[in-house]
Amino acid sequence: MKVTNETFVSSFFKRIIFCLIASVMGLQMHAQFTFVGAGPPPYKFKASQVTDPERGICLYDKMNIAIGDSTRSTPKGYAASDWIEDYYENGQLLHKGFYIDGKLKLYKNYWEDGKMERNFRFLDFSKSQMTVYFKDGTVRSDVVYKEGAPMKTNEFYPNGKPEVIEEYDGKMEYLIVRKSFYENGNPTSSLELRNPKRKSYYQTDYFENGKIKEEGAMMMLPGEDFRKEGTWKIYDETGKQIAEEEYAQGELSSKKKL
Repeated sequence: MKVTNETFVSSFFKRIIFCLIASVMGLQMHAQFTFVGAGPPPYKFKASQVTDPERGICLYDKMNIAIGDSTRSTPKGYAASDWIEDYYENGQLLHKGFYIDGKLKLYKNYWEDGKMERNFRFLDFSKSQMTVYFKDGTVRSDVVYKEGAPMKTNEFYPNGKPEVIEEYDGKMEYLIVRKSFYENGNPTSSLELRNPKRKSYYQTDYFENGKIKEEGAMMMLPGEDFRKEGTWKIYDETGKQIAEEEYAQGELSSKKKL
C-alpha cells in the first residue's frame, strides 16, 4: 500500500491555493494587479469584495514577496512602492502594506470591525511568518516560511483546538512531524520522524474517541511519498488489537487476525 503526501495535505494549503487562483474581489488578474472600480487612491472596497467567510482576506497574498507571483501596479502602470493603505467603504482600514517593486514585503489586513485578519512579516533574510485570524480574534493559522516554502505550520479550529501541526528540518530536506486532529481535540493521525538518515517514520492513526486505529513504520520515498513497512498493528474502537499486518516495500505480504 502506497500512501502519498496528498493524504496529509492540510486545509491551510488548500485555502492558499484557492486564494491565489481567485481573481474576483475587486482586482484584475494579470502579470500585475491593478485596482479597479474603487476610484482614485486611497482605494475603498465593500467587505463582500475582499472577504470570504471561509478563507478570509487572501487577495493580497498573490503579491506577497515570499509566496506570491504577481505585483501591484499604480493607476499609471508603475510598480507600487512604499507604504500603501486600502480601506472599506465605512472608512475602516482594510490593508496596510509596504511594497517594493510591486511586491509586498510586510503587511496587515483587517476585518471590517477593525480586528486583525492576517499579519505577514520577515523574521530574517530567508524566513517569513504569516499569522491569520478568525473574525473573533482567535488564531486560524500560523506559518513560518523558509524561502517561500512552509517550514512550520500550525492550524486551528474556530474553537481554538489544533487542526494541523507540521514541521520540516531547517534545510527543508525532509519532514520532521505531521499531526492532524479532530475538532474535539483528539488526534486524527501522527507521522513522526524516527531516523533522518533512513527517512523512516512512525505513523499512528486514531478513532475520533482517541483510541488508536492502526500504527506502524513508514518510509519516505522521493517526492515525499510514503509507504508502509514492516509490522502494522490494527485495533478496534475499544483499543483492543484485532489484527497484525506485514508490509514489504509498501505491499501487504500477510495479515493475521487476533
